[in-house]
Amino acid sequence: MFNIFRGDCLEALRRLPANSVDSIVTDPPYGISFQGRRWDCDVPPVEVWAECYRVLKPGGHLLAFAGSRTQHRMTTRIEDAGFEIRDMMAWVYGSGFPKSRDVSAAMESYQAGDRSIEPDGVRPGVYEVTAFLRAARERAGWSNRQIDELFGTNGMAGHWTTSGSQPAVPTVAQWAKLKAVLAFGDELDNLVENLATKERPVGAGGDGAERFLSSLGRSRKTCQPAGDWGTALKPALEPITVARKPPRGSVTANVQVLGTGALNIGGCRIGEEQRWPANLIHDGGAEVDASLGAASRFFYCPKATRVDREDGNDHPTVKPTDLMRYLCRLVTPPGGLVLDPYMGSGSTGKAALLEGFRFQGCEISDSYADIAQSRLERVERPEAAVA
Repeated sequence: MFNIFRGDCLEALRRLPANSVDSIVTDPPYGISFQGRRWDCDVPPVEVWAECYRVLKPGGHLLAFAGSRTQHRMTTRIEDAGFEIRDMMAWVYGSGFPKSRDVSAAMESYQAGDRSIEPDGVRPGVYEVTAFLRAARERAGWSNRQIDELFGTNGMAGHWTTSGSQPAVPTVAQWAKLKAVLAFGDELDNLVENLATKERPVGAGGDGAERFLSSLGRSRKTCQPAGDWGTALKPALEPITVARKPPRGSVTANVQVLGTGALNIGGCRIGEEQRWPANLIHDGGAEVDASLGAASRFFYCPKATRVDREDGNDHPTVKPTDLMRYLCRLVTPPGGLVLDPYMGSGSTGKAALLEGFRFQGCEISDSYADIAQSRLERVERPEAAVA
């Protein structure tokens, strides 16, 4: 059984009875101005988390995804609403991600003012950028058409991601927006800025840019880092804050009366020999496996697949169903009610229903609410998907 509220989640939460929800599993705005959208200009305010606290049963758990750069703000606001911060989980992924950019090598090229070109007339580094964007686009499940619609361009995304003729590099501003949309790191920031600077010299005939590059070369000995310097840490991760509404009395008594307060240890072990569920979840990528060693002791979950994007699901941050099932199972008692105040395309709801839980979701976008409605109906009535 599920219910979807269309509109602002704060309004929806205020309509719910106090102490009526068994768990909250959500992927809220990260506060990184994703896609330049106003709704992602900050993490959710304390008022939202305070309402989550009110509707959650004593002892109930909250799992909230966050961005690695804004997780501190998310956690602080959750705590300010009254929650106990119990732990942090990490969803770690590295498959498809390129190596960190070599800053020292980039400075060599930048300070030299390198204006050489490849045999086909394309400057060095351009195809590195287009290949990087092409891989990032595929990982995020975006199409060139969607990117063009975002920027209001006609075919430019094809130039940014081509492996053939007429490649193009985005401007620094466009690159920043693509970074938010496709969720990649800072690996090529220096290269893109360098290429963009070469395309737009300062002053008549580019003399200003030449003088600037020359001055950089003269100051090289004092400002260039020595050794192996890069721009990013790998593998990438998304932290998940684990919070709990304080139980009434002891945890044992709370579980007996309300069913909430404890974690489902037995249902979330990674292999029968493991004692605890994993607080580290990985995508099985080569970089992650190399970093973790015996990765089999952690919960394995690849990034969202095409199956997770059925029913025309074009949500840019859709989470894998298996990941959300694991999280719902970890914090929800049998037959419990799972709440997601930032439902998006319904991944939490689909996972909750597949695990035998009930679900209450809130979504401000009608288009994503429609997608979620369709996905959840297919779980409740699988025969409808066949008919």
